[in-house]
Amino acid sequence: MANPFPFSSGAVLTAAQLNGIGEWTSFTPTFNNVSLGASGTVAGKYAQVNDLVFWQASFDLNGTGSVSGHINMNLPVGTCPVSITYPTSATGWVQPVGSTIYQIMGTPAAGVIWFYGNRADTAYSQIASLVAAVPVTWDANGEFYATGWYELA
Repeated sequence: MANPFPFSSGAVLTAAQLNGIGEWTSFTPTFNNVSLGASGTVAGKYAQVNDLVFWQASFDLNGTGSVSGHINMNLPVGTCPVSITYPTSATGWVQPVGSTIYQIMGTPAAGVIWFYGNRADTAYSQIASLVAAVPVTWDANGEFYATGWYELA
């Protein structure tokens, strides 16, 4: 069932409407600056409770994809307030090459979520835009997994 909101004052709610609150819905995430190639995969789901949207998304380049600029993802539903940005409202991990896993974070802004990671080429931890060389240079087998939330505008 899609999001059952809004309810009107005095309405008699059905069991189906009550059970549908926060129900997960599949969506196909659109990742910008990511090319999945011929066999890359992408998956996502979201749940909406009033003005809060919770989401999970992933991609796997599967040997044929690449990353170019700053990775961001279109929101699954609606937009978040332009005047409000959250310090971090998403977390996850990437495995850009080999078996090493790196933590990432994300911040929603308007219609997208921008992702950031710790640079692996510095002596001290530095947060930088998640791009083709951050945290390390991505190869064609890179993977991405994240989850987060945002408030609808």
